[in-house]
Amino acid sequence: MTPVRRSSKKPVRLLVGGLLFICVCVGCGNGTSGNRGGGPVAPSLIFSTYLGGSKPCDSCADALTFALNSATDSDGNVYVTGATQVSDLPVRNAVQPQPLAGSMRSAFVTKYDPTGKILWCTYLGGDQENIGIGVAAMPGGGVAVSGLTTADSSGPFPTKNPFQAVNNGQSDYFVAVFDKDGNLQYATYLGGSGIEGEANAVFADDSSNGNNIAVDSQGLVYLTGITASGGSESIPFPGTSNAVQPEFGGMIDAFLAIIDPSKAGRDSLVYASFIGGAQNEKGHGITVNPSGSSITVVGYTQSTDFPTTANGFRSTPAPKGFTSNGFVAQFASSSPGNSSSTYTAAYVTYLGANSSEARDDCYAVTLDPHGLIVVTGRTESADFPMLGSSSPSIYNSAPYLKPRVSNDEPYLVKLNSSLSGADSLVYATFLGGGSTTLGGGGAFCSAVAVDRSGASYVVGETSAQGTLYAYSSEPAEAPQATPFTSDALFPANQGCFDALHMQVSPGGSRLSYSTFLGAADNDRGYGLAVDPSGNVIISGLTYSTNFPLKNPAQAWPGNQGKMNGFVTKLSAGETQKIRSRDK
Repeated sequence: MTPVRRSSKKPVRLLVGGLLFICVCVGCGNGTSGNRGGGPVAPSLIFSTYLGGSKPCDSCADALTFALNSATDSDGNVYVTGATQVSDLPVRNAVQPQPLAGSMRSAFVTKYDPTGKILWCTYLGGDQENIGIGVAAMPGGGVAVSGLTTADSSGPFPTKNPFQAVNNGQSDYFVAVFDKDGNLQYATYLGGSGIEGEANAVFADDSSNGNNIAVDSQGLVYLTGITASGGSESIPFPGTSNAVQPEFGGMIDAFLAIIDPSKAGRDSLVYASFIGGAQNEKGHGITVNPSGSSITVVGYTQSTDFPTTANGFRSTPAPKGFTSNGFVAQFASSSPGNSSSTYTAAYVTYLGANSSEARDDCYAVTLDPHGLIVVTGRTESADFPMLGSSSPSIYNSAPYLKPRVSNDEPYLVKLNSSLSGADSLVYATFLGGGSTTLGGGGAFCSAVAVDRSGASYVVGETSAQGTLYAYSSEPAEAPQATPFTSDALFPANQGCFDALHMQVSPGGSRLSYSTFLGAADNDRGYGLAVDPSGNVIISGLTYSTNFPLKNPAQAWPGNQGKMNGFVTKLSAGETQKIRSRDK
């Protein structure tokens, strides 16, 4: 990776709240460092932009926009999806240049080049409610997008070569694939006659955390999510004969579906299976190895009979009374893309506290360069599983956490599914920012990525104040403040909620970089991607009119003081790279 260097004599232009500042180094508050005195270069903004509009669509009550997940391709282009209630998004080369009549919310897809210029931007949806949730770059260019829609025959979601041409129920998932120029190649509904997604808040900005779509090197598309369309429904969630779990487990199940967008109609659904026990499950995140032979889904479960495997880190449920545990489910495919492929549950485990008060969730998952599973999420459990004090960890205790009393704290876990039981836990660490009371601080992470060196990155949100991180060779108690590093872009919470970005060393023992990201009002980070050069892309929402901007495609907040999307790209600083080599 080529270091990002900046001469100390060359001014940097930073646009904040519409005002242009010209300075020797990018800084904010105390502790922000640049290239002072010829030292290592700190991470800095490459581009940062608003994404939104000011005019409500015809059926919309307000002009709100939020960005959820983001992805990057081999050329460093950036893709973002989310949802909007505006009629004046900065569309370009659009398949759908405006919201459909009767739309109360539309999904959108936007592609930026590596410098932040919009290459194309399109609405995506039918009438009623539509939201883009997951996004994954296709091999050779283009993007796959997933989301939810209630659009029906009165104003249908735009399909092409679909497996399912109509909405079967109250809300269905959709999968859409675009080529590199933004042309629609494939689009389908996916669901049964019940509810897909969350029943009470399907289209809220925080209704689904984690990237629920992934793509392998063949261009097969992998999807997870939430379904209540069980066997008692007139139209159950679609399944295939080779499903690991062909029968609906309980009240709400997670699912795994695989689509081949190069095929049309019924042939395009390669695989579909339920994942769940007798109670509620939610599939939040998914990842796949390049060949498609190993697929990993994460989420949470409330079931005591979740279908685990004997080799899982913990194959038995927490004691009766627990609120939730996360789950990690890895499946093997004998012949990816073939209808005759055999699928097996290779490693399935509960992940969380083994107590009657457990409240844990897995939001996002990825694989490191060695194929190890990396998971992030949130917990209120002081006894979330950690290794001993002699094992690698940043923070291995958070005694102040108490389910339904304290606010959430994020964690990062690495698992080796080739090992069994306790041996499969490579490392686990709290990340700080928890609290003792619901009225205190709190934080959680909803996205995770890994670079070529094996360093892990997380993005989320925090309402906790900051504390300067100090490396210790021994694991320590996690602070209730959010730790930031000395080279943080923003070393303090700028508003009530700020986006949160952290980098953790490959071995899990050091916080290589941590910063707040935001301005005077609420800001939340949801999406994360790391490009081939190690630069970090963060997407989310902001209520701030002075969100930090750099080379913005949109310099103005579309809806002043209300919700807009943001997309930010940070360089990989030298100090990050040096620390990321540490265990």
